[in-house]
Amino acid sequence: MELVQVDQYESDLSEEELMEVDEASEFKRKQQKKKSKFWIKKAMFDNGAEAETSIGNQWSKYYTNHTEDGRKVYYRCKKAKRHGPQCTASLYLLYHADSDRVTIYETEAEHQHHQDETRGIDENVKKIIEDLFNDGIKKPKLILRALESRKVKVPTSAQLNNYLVYYRKKKYGSHKISLGKLEEWCKNNEIIPVDENQSFVVCYKILYNGDEYEDDEDIEDDAGGKFRIFISSLRLLNIASKSQHIHADATYKIVWQGFPVLIIGTTDLNKAFHPFGMAVCSNEKTKDFQFIFNSLQIGMQKIGKDLLKPAALVSDAADAIKNGFKNVFNNSYKEIMCWAHMKRKIENRSCNSSTTFKLTTALFMKKWKMNSKQKNQSILDFLNYFDYEWLTLNDGWYEGLQLNTPSTNNALEATNRTIKDDGTFRERHVLSRFLAISSNIIYNWSTERDPLSVNAKLFAIEPTISLELWTSSYQWAQSRKE
Repeated sequence: MELVQVDQYESDLSEEELMEVDEASEFKRKQQKKKSKFWIKKAMFDNGAEAETSIGNQWSKYYTNHTEDGRKVYYRCKKAKRHGPQCTASLYLLYHADSDRVTIYETEAEHQHHQDETRGIDENVKKIIEDLFNDGIKKPKLILRALESRKVKVPTSAQLNNYLVYYRKKKYGSHKISLGKLEEWCKNNEIIPVDENQSFVVCYKILYNGDEYEDDEDIEDDAGGKFRIFISSLRLLNIASKSQHIHADATYKIVWQGFPVLIIGTTDLNKAFHPFGMAVCSNEKTKDFQFIFNSLQIGMQKIGKDLLKPAALVSDAADAIKNGFKNVFNNSYKEIMCWAHMKRKIENRSCNSSTTFKLTTALFMKKWKMNSKQKNQSILDFLNYFDYEWLTLNDGWYEGLQLNTPSTNNALEATNRTIKDDGTFRERHVLSRFLAISSNIIYNWSTERDPLSVNAKLFAIEPTISLELWTSSYQWAQSRKE
């Protein structure tokens, strides 16, 4: 291989220009070198806990070095982003190797960052988000649209979702709750408040896995603990003391874990429904309804009223409701079967023919049974069902059974819908958060019935007769009757 000699490279720059280039390169290398920090001893503590408490929440851990003197834990200023240019101010804690003492060293440099720069969501925007959330606007997309319409700095979707998670936890507490925490919450809220509208726990019962159950009904298939909590207010309990009959029912699709919410109340002479409170239970068996009825009696004792002796129970004829009511109230009363439920049951049973249904509801049972010539087996089967189910077991569905008592449970059913529409905004909440929501629902119910309220829903002890009814009654009285 032939070697070729290459001439030495000669720059076109003069010696003075070359010296300037070398000086610039040297200056650039010096600039790239890490600036040294001058540390000043700030304080010394006897242990690490005291030292860590003293630095406050302005600093966050950055990195750790191990030296002969001990372990050095460096802290950075939290006002600067972790992945980016850091603030010149910093400190470190020296955990001495030869003792438990801890010394704090801090740089002499001042803080260098934009004090006015807002990280995350602005505080004013957070306040708007909280107001929207409390007003029922809880969907992130709806909140973003509302913020855009108000001409404020709109956060990113990730920032908004993270803040909503934080605010839900702040407002409702953790989404997880144990039986121990549940019992602690009940104890903290069972004190009778001074405010008549403030909700409180009237009665509660927590059964742990190791507790002895009262009977076989308290033993669940999943071998888990059981709980029963009844929440009310002084005003609602005072309304209950005036009632002559009780409505009872259970509703679902409110608590995320599937626990039922039991509602009891009454209707006044204007047919307006007035709730007494609500209970959250792990089931809706006889013992659960017995608990809520017994809690009502305990509430009467707490407010210094006589025990209730209701004249009627209005329900959907569920055995758990009827048996629980019977176990608490020993006085004589009438069981009113909700006519709406009865009608739906009958229609479901007589679905073979609409003619058959109309015929069976038009004639008396006695007439049908006397007609021994009837050979249609479907009609005979329906008669046997109707006689046993609606004339023997549940015979309290006809109008006029109890004076001044409604024949349906529709008023309570409408309240169940109100809970879902206005109380939970059609969201299923975990039990721990629903307890806070239920307290707000009780407070709203009680406030609506405050006599000082502009649109108060007062408990009517006499029916309101309209002017139109008075006029028509007078005209009828003055008319000639033949």
